[in-house]
Amino acid sequence: MRKIKINKLIVLGILLLLGAQLQAQTMYTLNECIQQTLKNNLQIKNSELDEQSINSQITEAKSGFLPSVDLNGQYQYYITIPQMLLPAEIFGGKKGEYAPVSFSSKQTTAANIQVSQVLFNQKVFIALKAAKTAKGVSELQMAKTKEDLIYNVSAVYYNIQVVNENLALLDSNIVSMEKMLTINKILEANEILSKSAYKRLEINFENLKNERENLRLAGEKAANLLKFLMRMPITDAIQISGFEAMETKLTESLPNVDKRTDLLLMNKQIEIAGLEKKIAIADFYPSLAGVYNYGLTGYNKEFSFTNTINDSWQKGSYVALQLRVPLFSGFSRLQKLKQKDFGIEKAKNSYELAKQSAFKEVSDATNNYQSRLNSFDNTKRSLTLAKELFNNSNTEYRNGIISISDLLLIQNDLTTARTNYSNAMINLRLAQIELQKSKGELAINN
Repeated sequence: MRKIKINKLIVLGILLLLGAQLQAQTMYTLNECIQQTLKNNLQIKNSELDEQSINSQITEAKSGFLPSVDLNGQYQYYITIPQMLLPAEIFGGKKGEYAPVSFSSKQTTAANIQVSQVLFNQKVFIALKAAKTAKGVSELQMAKTKEDLIYNVSAVYYNIQVVNENLALLDSNIVSMEKMLTINKILEANEILSKSAYKRLEINFENLKNERENLRLAGEKAANLLKFLMRMPITDAIQISGFEAMETKLTESLPNVDKRTDLLLMNKQIEIAGLEKKIAIADFYPSLAGVYNYGLTGYNKEFSFTNTINDSWQKGSYVALQLRVPLFSGFSRLQKLKQKDFGIEKAKNSYELAKQSAFKEVSDATNNYQSRLNSFDNTKRSLTLAKELFNNSNTEYRNGIISISDLLLIQNDLTTARTNYSNAMINLRLAQIELQKSKGELAINN
């Protein structure tokens, strides 16, 4: 009696453990899988780092409008003190003669601080604009990365849904086949059914089990890919929702590709090429800067950074305007400007070519979706007819109207119809996201 109670406790514990495991397997919707992928994906994190780097470049470009402050120091030791020739008559010598005179000491120490401020420099203004444009490029690249991830996650998710759907169909067939084997085993034992007919049932049953195992392995592989995209541990269990009702009607509209990230990126490339031309033009503009300088100079006969002759430091300061006017550079600036014009034309041609290709992609994706929709409707009707035929044939078999061979053929037709229906469903869903991607609406809709 006590042993029975212990066994009951063990069974209860196992049931509770299994219940906890099933509860731990969170059900993920497609949107939840996408959100977790976008949150954890390392490509997204790298894109975020690129955006931070661009923000730093913008701050760097803005610093060109701020003053720069430099502190300079210098120590000089003259091996030979330089001299200058002065008229000797200054020192009481003969007129027309010159005497060498030194204007420095053996050692000098100097320090100065200089503040400079850009007053006009066309390149500084353009650099800031280019940095802001680069930020727009970075944001579009982030959107393109997200779009690709959404497409990949959706495709894998739909693939798992189809695998799960087919597994459920196979399980149903296996259960029906087991019941049929049980009944026909009795018939075969009573010599009502031939051994060869029963053997065919057994072979069909084994084929179903092998097919189920292969499909299970394919589903496990797809689930591992989904967990990889979501950055989940491979050992974690994951469950996804079943097929949901979807809008299958194709809305007629004029193809619009203006929201496609690849075209938006190419537009930015045209803008960047234009800015590069402006930078080349800026080489023809003058630049103006204001400068303030204050310095101290000390002279000494012996090594010392602090002691000077007569304990005196010579002070000097000035303010200045520095103007630079480019006049001639051997035509290099002009040739550089021509190269930028070629770059702009090339970027515009590439954009037009990509836009024409995008319209073709939308047209092809629309036709493909319509074709997949027709196939889905046909397979749905075929499945309904196959179910009705199998139910009627099952009744006829039990009444001895048709043979076991006929029933097996009809059951195979039902399995094929179910498989075709599931495949048509995933093909339709993939065609749908392909159409959304071709229009640049995939990331928006998710």
